[in-house]
Amino acid sequence: MRTIDLTGKRAIVVGGATGIGRASAWALAEAGAEVVTLSRRDEPLAFEGSSEVAARISHRALDISRTADVPRVFGELEAMGAVDIAVLSAAVIEAAPVDACEDDLWRRHMDVNVDGIFACTRASVRHMLTRGTGKVVVIGSVSGMVGNAGFSAYCASKGLWVNLVRQMALDCAPRGVNVNAVLPGFTSTELADLYDEQTKATIAAAVPVRRWAAPAEIADAVLFLSSPMADYVHGVNLPVDGGYLAAGPI
Repeated sequence: MRTIDLTGKRAIVVGGATGIGRASAWALAEAGAEVVTLSRRDEPLAFEGSSEVAARISHRALDISRTADVPRVFGELEAMGAVDIAVLSAAVIEAAPVDACEDDLWRRHMDVNVDGIFACTRASVRHMLTRGTGKVVVIGSVSGMVGNAGFSAYCASKGLWVNLVRQMALDCAPRGVNVNAVLPGFTSTELADLYDEQTKATIAAAVPVRRWAAPAEIADAVLFLSSPMADYVHGVNLPVDGGYLAAGPI
């Protein structure tokens, strides 16, 4: 049976302090990679589990909405050694139907979910293309494929990435770099608190597997796309959604 071994690889996980990003950082480190998480928080992360795995994870503060800071921080990390894997997981999500979506709310989503993630992706791609190898994994959302009532800015910001991932793959695949995305369905992270318990139950009932995803289940897909097993995978938006898109939206 083949296993994923990332020993000797270095990974950056943007938005690695919480939720799917945090689970992805752990999965990569568990597979042997040295991982740097980036988020707005200053303090290092505390992980439960193997101390040997946790020792492979370090943290650096970066507010990606301040896009001018991104090249400097990525440059400093790259100067410390080649970056083989970049996972782009940071996101803002706030509820607002289109008629209530004010300019400041719209801008917050675009500053992080579009401009910030793009700045990090571009920095990663530039570094990897000079080496002719690398894996970029964007954390999108099923809300980028179908509407999610009441979340106009979030859906718009995630929908952009569905096509941009395809386009970037065309630029990068001939030069040895894989660009793909994972599209999580409804996942039990801190963001789930946007929904009340009744709504959570209604959503779970509409998903064919009748439950929300665990962050580790999304991280498994990230791990695959970050590994040599995905060397021939380019420009894919991979739903990890319990069959949600197959069944049709709520």
